[in-house]
Amino acid sequence: MYRRVFLGSVVGVGLLGAVGAASVGVELRRLDLGLGRRVVFVSDLHIHGVSRLELPEYDVLLIGGDIYDRNTPGAWAVVEALAPLRGPKIAVLGNHEYWDRRRVPLGEGLRALEEAGVHVLRDDWVQVGPLRVHGLDWRDDPRTYPAVRDADVVLVHSPDAFQQAVGGLYLAGHTHGGQFCLPGGVPLITNSYYGYTQGIYRRGEAVMYVSRGVGEMLPRLWCNREVVLIT
Repeated sequence: MYRRVFLGSVVGVGLLGAVGAASVGVELRRLDLGLGRRVVFVSDLHIHGVSRLELPEYDVLLIGGDIYDRNTPGAWAVVEALAPLRGPKIAVLGNHEYWDRRRVPLGEGLRALEEAGVHVLRDDWVQVGPLRVHGLDWRDDPRTYPAVRDADVVLVHSPDAFQQAVGGLYLAGHTHGGQFCLPGGVPLITNSYYGYTQGIYRRGEAVMYVSRGVGEMLPRLWCNREVVLIT
């Protein structure tokens, strides 16, 4: 039985189930960055029992970590939430997959993702059509992320990896957009070492988008959830 239920629909995106607890909306953010493919990016799912997740049409689905946490009822919830979504599905791990191993052991979580058809990248890359996607694994020390070269997309949970960026499109989450914001979505805090919160950042030839995510462990304040469609 699912412990929480959230209903939302914004611009054709509906989310039914228990991805977090706060009564905030889900926005569909559209970005034209010249990828040549329809890429949907979701981060920070924090699955607490999900009945259905509907997304825009896409060529590839990228998942930016913190897929589950200590409030996830079990690895079965990960399979139930993600298996119905069509592939290709590519993910990286976030801090909670590591920090909450007492709830869902890491090996069990990885097997659940595999069963759901999700390809997990841990400092590795995969070619998806014309796109080379490199996935960076979580690091507790945000100063230790390596530079990534020859990737079209760098998928990573923490936006702090962008400090070493030399090119490509970085897609990150982790911050929840600040979680607690002033009206209008102005963040009050961030858990980024380098001060990233949400939206577009540029560094030389590299570009990063930090998503507010679609779930949480604590209620949000004036900080909508977000699904990102990149073309």
